[in-house]
Amino acid sequence: MVGIGRSRRGMVPIAWRQLGAEPAKLGVTVVAVAAAVALVLLLAGLRRGMGEQVTIYIDRQAPVLVGQAGARNFLSQTSVLPDTLGRDLVRVPGVADATPISQQYAMLRLHGRPVLALLIGYDPGKPGGPWKLASGRTPIEGAELVLDRVLASEHGLEPGSTLEYRGATFRIVGLSHGTSGFMTPLAFALRSTVNAVSQLPGSAGFFLVRPEPGIDPEVLAARIDRTVPGVSALTRAEVAANDRRQFVDPFSAPLLAMVAIAFAVAILVIGLAVYSSTAERSREYATLKALGLSRGALFRLVGTQAIALALGGTMLGVVLALAAARGVSSVAPKYLIAVNAGSVAAIAAGALAMALVAAFVPARFLARLDPASAFRR
Repeated sequence: MVGIGRSRRGMVPIAWRQLGAEPAKLGVTVVAVAAAVALVLLLAGLRRGMGEQVTIYIDRQAPVLVGQAGARNFLSQTSVLPDTLGRDLVRVPGVADATPISQQYAMLRLHGRPVLALLIGYDPGKPGGPWKLASGRTPIEGAELVLDRVLASEHGLEPGSTLEYRGATFRIVGLSHGTSGFMTPLAFALRSTVNAVSQLPGSAGFFLVRPEPGIDPEVLAARIDRTVPGVSALTRAEVAANDRRQFVDPFSAPLLAMVAIAFAVAILVIGLAVYSSTAERSREYATLKALGLSRGALFRLVGTQAIALALGGTMLGVVLALAAARGVSSVAPKYLIAVNAGSVAAIAAGALAMALVAAFVPARFLARLDPASAFRR
């Protein structure tokens, strides 16, 4: 019984010795699991990045957005409101200010090919314009434009360059940072200029409404809906959720399918590695069973190996994913892959689940193993 007790206390060293008996196989297994984990993190990060890029503008604006009646989102909504609506909005109890903006998709001709951008018109000195400049300045008069720096870099544009839109010649006076939206980068111009090229003078697309201190945005949005006719008021969170639902959710199903495949591959790799190691050492396991080692202890031995492979592959996979995300950001900055602490924690928890599932087949093998086979030649 002393020998058995030592074996029980030495489960982890035995597991490590068995894993390290074939370094090449161990290395290949860990790398294969790491590749699957990195793929899961990158796909999840891509989806999260898409969601962040879709709402990159609205996330930085006032807590309440007011559009024409029926408006539910910002990116795909046609909304035309009179400038004078601002006076009605500021009379609503709880409204600190209401800032008009214009918004439209602009098909720009850059290097002979069309490029779609989201053109925001705002009033100087008021909210709604670019929140961070990489270079240059903001528009102050006429057909001046701030263009997303990633889009500008792709086409060799810089402050002083010009481009045509709807018969008007815009001069780029600044490049904005952090405005590379999903599919449509942002551009900013004076609202009077945007309204002129759209032939909608005296109008606004939306109003950015800031509540007074202590006023809940949901309460204020409901109050505006009740008291101001012909408008639809939503909180910033509602608008962002609606935009993500429309633009990101269609990509979710294929991305989630690829994530599931990557998880399945990782489980198979771990399961095959542990099973082959267990089968190759079946005589050793049979000897341990013959000496009285419990079935639970044998299962723990197999589980320890599976967990070690899963965690080792996960740690390497996280490093690979972070390196790949940084590489994508350098090579193609318009694509955002958001790998954060939450996704890493989720993949670590998933690694334990992978280990438990992967250990199932080797555990069944041990359960059926005949201790007498240890003494057969």
